[in-house]
Amino acid sequence: MMDLAMIAILFVCFSLMKLFTNWCSSQVDTGNGNNE
Repeated sequence: MMDLAMIAILFVCFSLMKLFTNWCSSQVDTGNGNNE
């Protein structure tokens, strides 16, 4: 069960980082609509 919790936490952290980077790029460069 601990493995599942660790994986879930890692997944959440990764998703938050991705959202943060996407938000930062859109703030810095609003001319480019790059969706990865």
